[in-house]
This record gives sequence, structure tokens and C-alpha cells, in this order.
Amino acid sequence: EVKNEGEEVKEDGEEKEEQKKDTIHTNTNLLVDSLKFKKYSGFREDPYLFLDKDADAFTPIKEWYSVKEDFPFDNIFARSSENTKQRVLSVACRRIRDIIQNNEKRIKIINCGLKLFSYCKPSFSICPYRIVQAGIHYSAQFLGSRLYTVCRDDMERALSAAGVPKHTLTTPGLAEQLTGIPTMIIVFHLPTEGLRPEFWICIFSTENNIKSYVTEDEKNHFRLLLGMEPLITVREKRKLDAMEKYREKKRLENEGIREGGAVKEGEEEKDGAEACDEQGGMEGAEGDNQGLEGLEEDVDQGLEVKEEGVERTNGD
Repeated sequence: EVKNEGEEVKEDGEEKEEQKKDTIHTNTNLLVDSLKFKKYSGFREDPYLFLDKDADAFTPIKEWYSVKEDFPFDNIFARSSENTKQRVLSVACRRIRDIIQNNEKRIKIINCGLKLFSYCKPSFSICPYRIVQAGIHYSAQFLGSRLYTVCRDDMERALSAAGVPKHTLTTPGLAEQLTGIPTMIIVFHLPTEGLRPEFWICIFSTENNIKSYVTEDEKNHFRLLLGMEPLITVREKRKLDAMEKYREKKRLENEGIREGGAVKEGEEEKDGAEACDEQGGMEGAEGDNQGLEGLEEDVDQGLEVKEEGVERTNGD
């Protein structure tokens, strides 16, 4: 009997715990249902549009760069459906493409992918889309033309501060290959040498000259890989100019303080000299007055002596 009573007490305790849990779940559901969630009110992100292999944007790229057939056209996307606003063409892997396409209305993706091509003006390049340095290590393997393997000396010339003429390039046959190329972006490739890895650089090619088309920081990075001295960037030059202006300003202020102190000392000396002149003039005037008084006393004494002599003469 005692055992049965213990089991009944245990069952009653379990029933109470289950009722308590059900009450918590019910209250939680009621609370969630009563809440009003705010809608997302941020900026609207541009859609991700994955292009077809026969899209209009790929036509000039295939023509000028002879893109190979294994290029992943299906993974290339733009951020606008209008052809006139497809300024940047980026690539994403197949899994990311599937995630974006299947969750377009569920999640918001701010940015993704690797930039390969960027739209440019006809005056800059005859091809509407130029190669971007950010994705050149990926897109270079699919280029059938406009990709040139150069020697170390030519790469150093291309990374100089100014452009170099095409006829000065020393890689065998490179000057002849670049002759007649219209104004556009081409790619220079420097193979691996020792511990230095291979790398690719976008080159802006004009009728007679070439010049690296990379940022200043990227240019200095490649120069350091080749053992060259880095160039002074525009940002560093502005800092140096600001420091020079600050030093010049401080120098002028110090000179102004010194000149002001010298002028003040000169004025004090002038005031002191004028005071001395005035004091000397006053002392001289007092001396003259004393001399006149002494002269008057002498004259008076002489007249008295003369009168006494006359009186004595008359008495005799």
C-alpha cells in the first residue's frame, strides 16, 4: 500500500509538470501572436540577374578577347535587367547562384561575387567592357587573345610612373604583336620565377604607348614583388604637402613674433632716447637759468663796488 501511494504521488507530480509546460507554451504562443513585427524599411537592393550564354553583353567580350568555350557564362550576373545599366559583370560559383535564385524573396544579399568586366566609354576602349584587375587572376585563364607573356624588364617598364613606348619592349615579338592594337585594356602575364609567384596586370594600350592600369597601392605591391622601390602615392604626397605648409606657416609665425619683438625693442629704445633728450634739455635750461642768475649777481656786486669807490673819491 505504501508503495502504491508513492507511485500515485509521483504520477501526480509528473501531471502537474506537464500542465505547467503546456501553460508556458500556450502563453508564449499567445504573446508571439500579439506582437506586431515591423517591416524592413531599409534601402532596396538591386536584383541579381544571371545572364544567358547568348546575352548581348557577351558579344563584344567574345569578339575582342576570344573567350574560351569553357568560360562559366551561366555564373555571370549583373545587378540590373536593362542592358544599358549592366555596368559590372561578376562571377559567382554554382552553389551561390542556386542560393540566390532560390531565396530571392527570403533573404537580402548586399554584395557577392568577383568582378570580371566593367563597362567603359568608347573613347577609352573600343570594347565596351574592359577587364577588371580584381578578377584578372580568374578571367585570364579563359582569354584566347589580348593576353601576352612578358619578361621581367618589360613588366618593370609597365609598372613605371609614366607610360613607355611599345617599340622599347624587349620581349621577343611583343612589339610586333602590340602594333595595330586599338585603344583598349590588355593583359600582361609574368611567369613564376623562384619564390616569386606569377601575376597578371591590366595594361592600358594606346596607339604607341602602354601603361599599367591598376591602383597606386596595387602598383607598389607588384613593384615590391619585383624588388623595386615603391612610388609615392597621391595620398602620401598630399600628406607631405600638408606637412610642408604647416611648417611654413609655423616659420612665418615665428618670424612675425621675432620681428614684432625687435620693433617693440626699437620703439622702447627710441622712447628712452627721447626721454634722455628731454631730461638733458631740461637740465641744460636749468643750468642756463642758474648762469644768468649768477651773472646778474656779479653785475649787481660790481655796481655796488663802483658806487662805493665814487663816494670815497668825492670825500677825499
